[in-house]
Amino acid sequence: MAIAVAIFAAAHLWQRWPLPIAFIAAAVATALLGGYGIPFRHLVEGGFGFINLVLALFAGAFFGHMMRLSGATEAAAEGLVRLSGGRPVPLLFMIGAPLYAVGMFVGLAGVAVLSAGVFAVPAMRRVGFDDSTTAAFIAVMAAAGMIAPPINVPAMLVADGTNMPWTNVAAALLTISLPFALAGILWFARQERPGARPAALSGPAGYGDMLKGLAPLAVIILIWVGVRLAGTRVIDPAAPLVLVIGGLVMLPALPKGALGGAIGSTFTGTPLLLAAVLVSIGVLVQVMTLTGIRGWVVVGTMSLQPPWNYPSLLFGMPIVGGALTAMVTSDVIGVPAAFSFIKQDMILNVAAISGIAALAEFVAPTAISAALACYVVGGSSVGQVFRRAWPPLAVLAAAAVLVLLFAPKLTGIIT
Repeated sequence: MAIAVAIFAAAHLWQRWPLPIAFIAAAVATALLGGYGIPFRHLVEGGFGFINLVLALFAGAFFGHMMRLSGATEAAAEGLVRLSGGRPVPLLFMIGAPLYAVGMFVGLAGVAVLSAGVFAVPAMRRVGFDDSTTAAFIAVMAAAGMIAPPINVPAMLVADGTNMPWTNVAAALLTISLPFALAGILWFARQERPGARPAALSGPAGYGDMLKGLAPLAVIILIWVGVRLAGTRVIDPAAPLVLVIGGLVMLPALPKGALGGAIGSTFTGTPLLLAAVLVSIGVLVQVMTLTGIRGWVVVGTMSLQPPWNYPSLLFGMPIVGGALTAMVTSDVIGVPAAFSFIKQDMILNVAAISGIAALAEFVAPTAISAALACYVVGGSSVGQVFRRAWPPLAVLAAAAVLVLLFAPKLTGIIT
């Protein structure tokens, strides 16, 4: 394992290979060192391990580009700023709610950033927030939505690995998610706004355009809510298709020839790079499973004893997740970590571990939420996003650790 890590570090940091190529090089080297040669079947099979996430990523990018090119984002931003009177707290609540809602129903922060983040950018710019602060807010609210019920992909991966039924989880997940989201809104509302307008906008003008601009968001959220209320009577169209449908709502408002531009932009730039990262990580995880490295990590995680298991999880999961994404660290480390707390309520374990895993959304080299927020804003860097987002992230980490620590007393109260 140490040799494989060294190969990855040399390829990515020294030779400056793109992250997906470095992951595949490490996977192939691991297979060769393990005596498996070049296992083509596992390389191909692993590449499809996260195909559902790749499709959701591209669908979110398509939705965002359609909103931007149709003018929906500008219309919605102008109306929201007028409705809030330019005051930061109500405005951040209004633009944070769609990010949180999309994260709730998709369970992936990156998709929420791409789809709902495009509405936050023009609104926050209108009241003076700089690009780095805007990107940090978008990433924080999307990550908060990701760990909220009803869909939390990291938590669902841990629950699946521990054979825990996905029921009665809402209160535990909200205990982790809501303090994080509220801390994010209050923290960013206090930030300096060097480009703030001298007078707040007011008046009813533009409210009709605002409703038209927000219509696609309303459509996708209504579809998700309706599917869940209907239960088994309706087939769930899945997040990628729902986002495509939402994007097509604004097709009549699109300038002539802009549809081709939206489709072309969907499959280029940061979304394409992160899709390649997800494919290559799938290959790496498959090879880790083949060679026994994954089993070694599982055994090592399960053998952690109090009090060392708390700091090990708090720092180890985000660092590993920064390289392998929050989803992979939930699956590889989160499952045995949940078993290491087997004596307490598993629902609380899963909720807390998913919150710790969400910190990886801000940790390089992948830092999916932070990287996509920078892409949506069109500037800034992952480092700048982390420097502005760390106080809400500290609240998230504290909430997750406290739930783990006091799980015996919280059992029966929030589960």
